[in-house]
Amino acid sequence: MYKLLNDQTFRIENYQTKSPFSSFLPGLAGEDGIPMWVFYVNRGQGIASFGVENKDNAMTEFYPADKAYQMVPLQGFRTFIKGKREGHTFSYEAFNRSHPMIKDSMEIGENWLEIQHHNTYDQLLMDVTYYNLPNQSIPGLIREVTIQNESDNKLKLELMDGLATLFPPNVEYEGYKSISHTLKSWFDVQLVDQQFGYYFMRGSTADEAKVSQNEKGNFYVSLLETKHGESLISPVYDRNLVFGDDLSLRHANYFEAHPLENLLTIEQVATNKTSCGFTPVVQELEANESIKLYTVIGQVDTVDEARNFIKNHISSEKFKSYQKAAIEISKDLTQRVETKTAITSFDAYVKQNFLDNGLRGGFPIVFENDRDKQVFYLYSRKHGDLERDYNYFTISASFYSQGNGNYRDMNQNRRLDVLLEPRVEDKNIKHFVNLIQLDGYNPLAIKTVSFSLNEKNIDLTTYGFPKELYQSFLNLLTDGYTPGDIKSFMLKSNVKLSAPFEVFLTDLLTASDEVLEAEHGEGFWIDHWTYNLDLIDSYLAIYPDKLQSLFFEEEYRFYDSPAFVNPQESKYEYTDGKVRQYNALTLDEPKVNESGANGQWLRANNKKEEIFTTNLFSKLFLLAANKTSTIAPYGLGIEMEAGKPGWNDALNGLPGMLGAGVSELYELKRLLNQLNVSDFSSESHVSLPKEAGIFIENLSNVLTSHGDKKLDLTLWKKITEVREAYRASILNGITDERFTCSIKQALNKIRIMSQIVDQAIQAVESFREDLVPTYFYFEAEFSPEEKTVTKITPHAVLPFLEGIVKQMKLANDVDVARSIYEKVKQSDLYDKKLGMYKTSVSIKEEPIELGRAKFFTPGWLENESIFLHMAYKYLLELLKSGLYDEFFEEIKTGLVVFHDPAVYGRSILENSSFIVSSANPDPSIHGKGFIARLSGSTIEFLHMWFAMFVGQKPFRYENEQLIFQLDPKLPSWLFTEEGNVRFKLFSSIDVTYENKQRNNTYGEIGVKPVRYTCILKSGEEITIENDRLIGELAEKIRSKSVASIHVQLA
Repeated sequence: MYKLLNDQTFRIENYQTKSPFSSFLPGLAGEDGIPMWVFYVNRGQGIASFGVENKDNAMTEFYPADKAYQMVPLQGFRTFIKGKREGHTFSYEAFNRSHPMIKDSMEIGENWLEIQHHNTYDQLLMDVTYYNLPNQSIPGLIREVTIQNESDNKLKLELMDGLATLFPPNVEYEGYKSISHTLKSWFDVQLVDQQFGYYFMRGSTADEAKVSQNEKGNFYVSLLETKHGESLISPVYDRNLVFGDDLSLRHANYFEAHPLENLLTIEQVATNKTSCGFTPVVQELEANESIKLYTVIGQVDTVDEARNFIKNHISSEKFKSYQKAAIEISKDLTQRVETKTAITSFDAYVKQNFLDNGLRGGFPIVFENDRDKQVFYLYSRKHGDLERDYNYFTISASFYSQGNGNYRDMNQNRRLDVLLEPRVEDKNIKHFVNLIQLDGYNPLAIKTVSFSLNEKNIDLTTYGFPKELYQSFLNLLTDGYTPGDIKSFMLKSNVKLSAPFEVFLTDLLTASDEVLEAEHGEGFWIDHWTYNLDLIDSYLAIYPDKLQSLFFEEEYRFYDSPAFVNPQESKYEYTDGKVRQYNALTLDEPKVNESGANGQWLRANNKKEEIFTTNLFSKLFLLAANKTSTIAPYGLGIEMEAGKPGWNDALNGLPGMLGAGVSELYELKRLLNQLNVSDFSSESHVSLPKEAGIFIENLSNVLTSHGDKKLDLTLWKKITEVREAYRASILNGITDERFTCSIKQALNKIRIMSQIVDQAIQAVESFREDLVPTYFYFEAEFSPEEKTVTKITPHAVLPFLEGIVKQMKLANDVDVARSIYEKVKQSDLYDKKLGMYKTSVSIKEEPIELGRAKFFTPGWLENESIFLHMAYKYLLELLKSGLYDEFFEEIKTGLVVFHDPAVYGRSILENSSFIVSSANPDPSIHGKGFIARLSGSTIEFLHMWFAMFVGQKPFRYENEQLIFQLDPKLPSWLFTEEGNVRFKLFSSIDVTYENKQRNNTYGEIGVKPVRYTCILKSGEEITIENDRLIGELAEKIRSKSVASIHVQLA
């Protein structure tokens, strides 16, 4: 049985017999804590693997999901029990016994996991809770075990509770998989003060001349709390004392055969073996008495650090505060989107989506003083887990933890940040647009952000900073630091400031420049740039009065990549008699070595000049020209000419087939629409490198001379020549000459590009009668002598949902959107059995070269499954295009929160990457979700939530006045019996909608806002009888000077 509890935890009865799934604790230890990664499954005692930072520092072996389900009951946490009452003895392993009088359950919280073992036959109740050690200077996993004697008789209990496998630090993942038997020669354990085990490697394992000794260790410590008090328990680390000769670890033969008091007198051996970590307990429990066992498994640099931590931070009172803090850490985040409707599962789903979205994109915190502000992202990381075993994840083991990520993932997951926290402003636009290159592409990998002090004369002594540490600290500040580095320096140097640390850190950050670093990574995808358009839309929905300053007043850079796209003639080759496009990129190795934080930005004259800067409009203008120059033959999409596809990574073969994406063509039209604005000041101008200006002029001339003629092969060849000439001109850098033009001249060129794009869209939409294609590939004939394509024939790949989503973004009225919707609903994209939308129709008849998707089973991964990210994108567009009745009907089966958890196979609060569609040959898994949580679907749902509760554009700027207007689109069934709905606006303003009629807030009889009652943070109450707020009050809402808003609907 599955059940959502009142505290919004998700409960699974008899979890070990349910469909297997994997998930994870979110790795939240607080700003002042060091996080761990912790993965769990619904088998054994839950925890599958955990460790620090990445797979190469696992504390217990990392297994991919399929193996984790098998290994967790053996390698994971175990509890062996021997009990004796009057006339009754028993011996068994908890959570590993099948009996009609034994029930095991699992409860999943935001930042914790709890399992319960209820043995009514032996009258024993056992509860286990896991969570990260919060707000401490070391990373640790806490396991709390409570055992209760439910009998009316006294129980003599012998217990061996702990972990069957516990590694020392820095056991290399691949190395252990290959030579685990050999690596055990380095493993050792020290029993320290008869209180805790210290697991370490004696020295370096690399076969090289430089040899070093290791002090770093993992520790295992347990505290037993009984009615008589509390005490540390000396652990068992030698597996032989638990399992004896059972090397399979199935049975605790030695523990079962020997009294525990006798077993503990045997000398333990830790050399040349993988050790365990068990806590032995011998207790007599009176009727209904319970005991509690707290265990911490952590990582430290030295034995003394472990000793000091255990001395000062291990007590039952401390553990109570740790558990409370762990709950508060996640609660403090998710309360920013707190929602109260008639459906509690929906409210919990909003919070979970916000939490999981932030784990991939990060949670913005604003450091602000009277002088300036810095926005910093906490907790972000590149996704990777038991099911995403292909990704090398990293969770920064530092205070103010942050992580690395991919451009697309971080960009799209930050789409709503300015809508949820207006103080973010244009931070993300600058962050991601700066990384766009002169050729319109961008690096894949984004590193953690650091800062560099730009004010050398800052007086640290005013904060009580000791003068003797001044120089070493100043070196840290100027070399590049993170907030976590500052915290760590203060602790290690024992600095006592006269000002609060938060004030000190804020003043440092606001006197520093952000240092953004990226790496080329694995290639150039054609869709990455498109997510910047969403960032701009979000910004202008909050700051419509800052249109001019956004596009023309800020300084933007160009990323100077060490990779470049090869000329067309060197990419084309004949393979099996067909023209194919391989070897799309070349990497300039010397440039790779010099492209650090300072070397990665474009500079003129062989990098001798200052960093080249311009405005946002100029960058986007050049981006539009770059993308227009990659329009495919006959206008059928945007070429995949750089070796990678778009959003759908599994079509990895499509670029080689001279593939093109329609989605990016629609997005190019969006970009041109964003730029084609009449409200820009006539004094505005474009400023670009001279080489880029020549490119734009040449492209504009080719397009102008073509006019409104059909998009033929001749035009494609001409724009390709212009593009290739431009790339050749910038291959070795730029000169210091600039190209400038007026906004009027730029808009004229934008309109020329827009006309060609319109023709291209028309060509795409007329290629098929039913649904617009998302992808094309081309059969070509190429003349090596003439170095040109002589003939090219297009083929449309059968429909994918992605292109239709992008088409609907540009639907100019509700009727157009409804027509698209009806066609999709009648097509094979709609899974009638599940009431959801598939990524594609069957691709069985498509060429095998399309990509790995062709080799996946239908209904699985990117082959005709329900990829939740794209399905949610489609639902979002139904809402945004005004199809409200259709949207609210679709989400009843389209959102996983409304699914049957027995079918979905996991918590209905957590998204999956994909759901197995009814196209799969195995009916038993139809509707089951796979690959947990960190999916782009979270941002799509949060966007739905914002559009439902707030509206698409809460602010407008008219007649030099700021206007705030809530425009909810809510169905009657979301309102409570009292007719209310509540939610948080901008992460802090409590908004209540009062809807006495309990009508929809859309449609012919829909209710709308008619009265606003605002309570300011000062306590002042203001009531406005209107559907909008104008001027100063709108400003106060945007600046979050308002505490609450009560909105009457009628």
